[in-house]
Amino acid sequence: MFIVGGIILLFFVFVIRSQTDEADIELASSIIKNLDTVIKSSQQKEGNLNIIKIPDVKIQFVCEEDISFYDLGNGITKDIPYDIIFSQGELSGNQIISWTQSWDVPFRISFFQYLTTRNAQFIIVDDENKATELLNMLPNNITKKIINTNEPIKDYNYDYYKIIQFKGSEHNGEKPTENVHIITIDSEDINSFGKITFDNEGESSFLKKESLLGAIFSEDKAYYECTMKKAFERLETLMELNKERIKKLSANIADQKCFAIYGFCIEEIDDILLTPKLSNSQTIYYQSKELARDNQNLIRGKNCPLIY
Repeated sequence: MFIVGGIILLFFVFVIRSQTDEADIELASSIIKNLDTVIKSSQQKEGNLNIIKIPDVKIQFVCEEDISFYDLGNGITKDIPYDIIFSQGELSGNQIISWTQSWDVPFRISFFQYLTTRNAQFIIVDDENKATELLNMLPNNITKKIINTNEPIKDYNYDYYKIIQFKGSEHNGEKPTENVHIITIDSEDINSFGKITFDNEGESSFLKKESLLGAIFSEDKAYYECTMKKAFERLETLMELNKERIKKLSANIADQKCFAIYGFCIEEIDDILLTPKLSNSQTIYYQSKELARDNQNLIRGKNCPLIY
């Protein structure tokens, strides 16, 4: 009798667990579908800001060599091989904040997506120069503030603290002992290019403010550089396509002034393609400015097809 009773009990436990697992998988699949829809729709317009309401779950974001995805557990994942998404390693809570910016070098290369939650706090250390500019760049619905270099940072039980400081104005006050990530920016103009030091992880670079924001929203140096690698692969592809287009324009143009400008454009693209990665951010920035200037010169009375 006890054996039969035990078998019946195990049967019901199995049924309950099976139903629970199926419900978890169905919930995770629904979250992925909704999140993917918002991500795809947000990438159609710069400045899109969305609040994604989800059940109180944890979503892990992973970017490694040749693979990137987000994971809701129970074996439910979503590959994002081409999406340029900057995020903390783990998002928790019942709301995800999604924000989009366009990375133009000088023409649009890709939309950058930034994800965070209200459980994260972004703290900018005042340098009496660029801190306010950076504060105004960040969307208003995230938790953000400016503090002085010696001002203590109180622990309000956020899941994630991101301290953003500038070289020469580093924070030296008290701070929480857990979940603290620090980046130090070294740049004359945060809209152009510069260096970023990730606390205890070493130095990297950024190219334009959208890339800097990527570092701010990223979990760490490895995640940031992995995501930027995808962005640079797209940059390289589009530069190659534009180069071929300019060659065709050059071959079919009679105006020597236009022909000369197209030649400059090809040289500038070649310089960008020489090392299309973060370590070459300064050269890419200046050559992209030259491309933009050439495009403007084609507009000013030259009556030539534009390069973009």
